[in-house]
Amino acid sequence: MLHSFRPFLTLLLPTLMHLSGPQAHACGGFFCGNFPMNQVAENILFIQGEGTVTTHVQLQYSGEASDFAWILPMPSVPELAVSHNQIFNQLQFATQPGFQLNFQEDANCGFPPIFRTLEDDSSVVAESAAVEVVSQQQVGPYDTAVITSDDSQAIVNWLVDNNYQLGDLGIDLLHPYVEEGAFFLALKLITDRDVGDLQPIALTYAAKEPGIPIRLTAVATAPDLGVIAWVLAEHRAIPKNYLHVRINEAAIDWFNGGFNYPEVVTLAADEAGGQAFVTDFAGPSKVVNDFFFGEFDLDNLRRQEHPADFLDTALSQGFPRDAQMQALIRRHISMPPAVLEEGVLDVVFGGDREAYDLVREEGQLQSITDRSFYNNIRAYDRYITDLEFNAIAFTDDLERIVVEPLQKVRRLFEEKPYLTRLYTTLSADEMTLDPMFSYNPDLPEVDNIRFAEARWDCADPENTPIEEWELVITLADGREIRTLPFGDGGGPRPLPIGEPAAAIIERLNTSGPPETIRQLTAVAETGNGSVPSDWSLRQNYPNPFNSSTVLPFQAPISTADAALHIYNLQGQKVRTLVEGPVIAGYREISWDGQDQNGRIVASGVYLYRLKTGSIDLTRKLLFLR
Repeated sequence: MLHSFRPFLTLLLPTLMHLSGPQAHACGGFFCGNFPMNQVAENILFIQGEGTVTTHVQLQYSGEASDFAWILPMPSVPELAVSHNQIFNQLQFATQPGFQLNFQEDANCGFPPIFRTLEDDSSVVAESAAVEVVSQQQVGPYDTAVITSDDSQAIVNWLVDNNYQLGDLGIDLLHPYVEEGAFFLALKLITDRDVGDLQPIALTYAAKEPGIPIRLTAVATAPDLGVIAWVLAEHRAIPKNYLHVRINEAAIDWFNGGFNYPEVVTLAADEAGGQAFVTDFAGPSKVVNDFFFGEFDLDNLRRQEHPADFLDTALSQGFPRDAQMQALIRRHISMPPAVLEEGVLDVVFGGDREAYDLVREEGQLQSITDRSFYNNIRAYDRYITDLEFNAIAFTDDLERIVVEPLQKVRRLFEEKPYLTRLYTTLSADEMTLDPMFSYNPDLPEVDNIRFAEARWDCADPENTPIEEWELVITLADGREIRTLPFGDGGGPRPLPIGEPAAAIIERLNTSGPPETIRQLTAVAETGNGSVPSDWSLRQNYPNPFNSSTVLPFQAPISTADAALHIYNLQGQKVRTLVEGPVIAGYREISWDGQDQNGRIVASGVYLYRLKTGSIDLTRKLLFLR
């Protein structure tokens, strides 16, 4: 008997599943804490049209509203519209990768005991120095401009003169796009808007295929920045000028639901040279057709007279509970001063002035008052007698800012049959090439949920200590992983190390099957699931090298302890590459010429040594700086 089981730990780790779709909430209102946008990745939705591409971009920013600016190079003059965060929330919910174990309940051990229990448009054409201003307009909460020039310095000057905060963005990063004849879209918040008003933007422009101008991002990016691109089109989308990788599922932490997936993708992309995507999902777009919005009855909202009834009605209709909705509520239901000065003292603190003053001194009074007031306005009725509330104006804003963008995207998902989700991570030194995407109708679908069979092994189900229970995972390709998840006595720990992160590195073309470049795992190389009969250490490649080299070895015994170290010619240990259990098979691990502290070592000959039990194998390599 099989039991589909996600370990209890996943319930404690919300980042595993990005729980942004339909879910139960302990809080019953719109103000249930902060709703920051997903900072894990840059989120982009491309919709392929006939000779056009529509790009929805989720803008991510924390800071002062007056400092916000966003500059984006475009291949042609774009048409602008507002989008909505809920689109990205539901895309995440429907396509997020998951790793699920199917446990055999009838195995010898069963389970361990712990598991039993748009606005005014006034396009103009003008020139400022060497800059052509193609259009200027207000779109949602933004002042926007589309400009072009053959002079990078003129672009910078115009942006600075018009109060766009550029930060570290300068001529060097703009110059390649200027040479290509790009147009530049510039956004900043309208004067009376706050960061909570930030809304995704939709851009429609003439183009045959989508692409990401990632080179500009290098100016202020975190290491290994995630990039998620959803592509809605007729066929499966592929990276056109980046490689494609398929991850080695033996490197996934299955017991913890794939918590290390972003790390595995980062390592897999690095093994492919740093510029490669994985396909998280590829299949029918109807997977998200029904998710975009609830049953919005705007006429009913317009009839509400009391703000509390309005919010209750909006909540029951499924309006998003996010920072943007909170900003709209604050704008249309302005909190009277009496609520902060007297009402919260009465309603929240029961007249306890000492507790009230303490919270105010700690700087928490405003957030507590927001949550209490906006989630239970009726309790403050005697403090809001002077509050003016216009349900019609509020509903009109909801229709324009929330409902219309969601309805428009929903119609496109009904028209376009295929959705692809591509993912990678990039650091600044890897952002040298703008990713471009194309399509291949011949490639198969990719499910975002991956499965493996699992069972527990133990000597005695009733008396074996939890740290001695062995988890046996059988992957879809037949490989078997054995690990002691509770072996250290402190809870689950990662699966064995020493695994390459990429099972296959390949190039995807616009038709036909993938073109394989490298196959790194045992099953992929042998094709029959066999394992080596002896330990061996092969010559590294390339050799000599100056940036990184690959050290191949093979392991015949499943999850045997082994160590692979780098030594200098004086016998001093320079770097540990593997230390711990190694899964049987043909393995490759890379060395980047750095020591254990991250410093580049000197040029010269080094030794790499593989040791396990009585086996001790050594080879030489040459590093040239």
